[in-house]
Amino acid sequence: MEKPLRWNDAPTEPGERITDKPELPRKGVLMELRADTKTVENEPMLKVGESAGWTIYSDESERIGGTGKYSPPMPMLATAIGF
Repeated sequence: MEKPLRWNDAPTEPGERITDKPELPRKGVLMELRADTKTVENEPMLKVGESAGWTIYSDESERIGGTGKYSPPMPMLATAIGF
């Protein structure tokens, strides 16, 4: 039985990548994503997200109890959707 193409097994050469072809594999592409988010002690509005070796910080404005040191989550979400 034909299985989905695992993302890590997909070609990486230009012209052979999945994004370079007009059609997807017949059974699709299998991709596993993991994202962990946690709060920081004594900083209730500060969140730390980790995924695929990247660390992202998000905070709220001082007006609603954050420090304003990092981008709020909603603009980050809107930016991510744009990508």
